[in-house]
Amino acid sequence: MRRGLLSVTRSLPLLLALPLSVQPARADVDLKFSGSISSDMRFRIQGQERALPTPTPSQWTLLKNGFSRNENRIRAQLGIKLGQKIRGVADAELMLYGFSDLRDIDSATLRDRVDPYYLEVHAAYIDVYNLFGDVIPRFDLRLGRQTVPWGAADKFNPISNLNTLDLSDPLLFGRALANNMIRADWNPVGDLQITAVLVPVFRPAQLPRTAPFALLDPLRPAPVLDQGVRAALDNERAVYVPVKDPVTGVLLPAGRTLTVEADVLAPEVSAANMQVGGHVTWKLLGQDMGLSYYHGRFGIPVPAWSVSTGTLDQNVTLTQLVYPRMDVAGVEMAGSIERLGGMGYWIEAAVFFPGEVQLGLYDAITSPTAPRAMEYLPAADGRYYRNTLPVGAQGQRPLVIDRTPFPKATIGADYAFGGHVYVNIQYVHGFIDEFGGGRVARPRKDSIDVAAQPRVEARVGDYVVAGLDLKLLNERLLLRLFGVIKLPSVDLQTRLWDDWAPTGVLFPQIIWNVFDGTELMVGSFVMLGDRSTKFGDPAAGATEVFVRGKVSF
Repeated sequence: MRRGLLSVTRSLPLLLALPLSVQPARADVDLKFSGSISSDMRFRIQGQERALPTPTPSQWTLLKNGFSRNENRIRAQLGIKLGQKIRGVADAELMLYGFSDLRDIDSATLRDRVDPYYLEVHAAYIDVYNLFGDVIPRFDLRLGRQTVPWGAADKFNPISNLNTLDLSDPLLFGRALANNMIRADWNPVGDLQITAVLVPVFRPAQLPRTAPFALLDPLRPAPVLDQGVRAALDNERAVYVPVKDPVTGVLLPAGRTLTVEADVLAPEVSAANMQVGGHVTWKLLGQDMGLSYYHGRFGIPVPAWSVSTGTLDQNVTLTQLVYPRMDVAGVEMAGSIERLGGMGYWIEAAVFFPGEVQLGLYDAITSPTAPRAMEYLPAADGRYYRNTLPVGAQGQRPLVIDRTPFPKATIGADYAFGGHVYVNIQYVHGFIDEFGGGRVARPRKDSIDVAAQPRVEARVGDYVVAGLDLKLLNERLLLRLFGVIKLPSVDLQTRLWDDWAPTGVLFPQIIWNVFDGTELMVGSFVMLGDRSTKFGDPAAGATEVFVRGKVSF
């Protein structure tokens, strides 16, 4: 044992010198470091009264009126360039919740419960430029955690689907979530750019904390395309509605209770579930143009199975959610119009080819050991009635998503008046969270009045998004107002118009650049409309006021 150790020790200098003798001259190393520190405090106004369980942290509850965020973020970006061919990029952010997660006395002794946090890695990738040299010139490869944004529009990009979205913060307007990818870019000639991307593992979208309202409310209209089936389901759930005392007018609890639970089924990690995309861009008469294709899944889950268990008096319905498959073909064009003073414009459109999603309904109350499939059949009076099939049979399931292709599009323009006023306006067909053709029912104005017919709208809606920037005090003070208004829509399949009701969002801000790299912000995110509308829906969130500060270096 001693002789072996001495032998290794004596040969160590030779082993260390060996790579030094054969290593080529080291490439120049270029380091770039940047980052930011920010603080964000928000107060929620006129939100949903009923709180939902939240896993972490326990103080971060959905109050009708109360602090909704108290966070600090520390973000750092590091870029390393080795010579002319290799670059590495790392971008990470530490988020401190600012709320404690105290559930028992033991949790008060643990730092990660007293002061919870999480780490988000926005980028961790390697670039290899001109990979094949003169054999295939101008061929670049990027490998690792990254975002691949496509499209010419501002924020609302129907052709950009490789990365799912972070919907947890409405102020981010759907920031893309990074994922591990293999990206290849080839510039064969002139302005022609060809990009191919492979995403081995699907990463779902980050949903807002209010999203469970859309699934766990037992009296919300079912998200099925056939409105007759939806009405039949509503009639069955009427027995779980509180009743009003005829004398006092006080709501009395129903004799039966219905609880909804939801599980999410992530796609299996396999070659069949990999995502792929291709993008080709070029210039024509000074205008940017492009075509794209994507094969993968939509990042927001939809119901696919529903099983009722327990008893008629205490019904527990388990709903399972899946991520729909889709193929997307897109086109884009952007540029400026010199005859209109250099006004910028963009046109971006995509046709979605969705995979079908059916809602399998099963009754395990009357047959706990062998759940019976259910289907709803139309009768002579125009209503739908339940038909419970024999054990093992499978009836006709209602559709949540059908295979009918549907479009999404964004058309917009912007213009700067001098150096102090900026205007941006867009028409958007299809919001970032909308998917599928046909019509669906909105939540009712009165959440427990299942006898009232809910409003029915096209699943893919139409919106006007507009903004105004006003720069003052040598551009150190910025007054900004952006807003979204929902327009009446017509369903392209049935050619029926929405049962429209006004709704929208206002986003005013005051941003003060106190010093170079330092800014203070105050503002509000105002949700307009009653609870039966797109932005008044409790699942969409609530009005918030905020104070933010940020220093960048």
